Amino acid sequence: MRLITVSGKVVELNYMWLPTFVGQNAAFKKKLEEDLRDQIEGLELTAVNLDNIHTLVLHYICEAFPLPGLFDYLDGLKFVQEGTDGG
Repeated sequence: MRLITVSGKVVELNYMWLPTFVGQNAAFKKKLEEDLRDQIEGLELTAVNLDNIHTLVLHYICEAFPLPGLFDYLDGLKFVQEGTDGG
């Protein structure tokens, strides 16, 4: 899983998996969207580009909230597999 998800042709922040102080911070999410829009808009939604967007968002969040371990925690989401039964 990535920090972003695709809905149709729209890339969205996967905020449900973020720490509460990020995921429920509407002002921060709006600023993130505004600041990164030009770097993301128009990209073909390939796996490589989606991985790059994940990394871009990851660095943006970690620069805004420089907490020890946050980078590893958020980057670790790439190992969570959606759509499995968990068993």
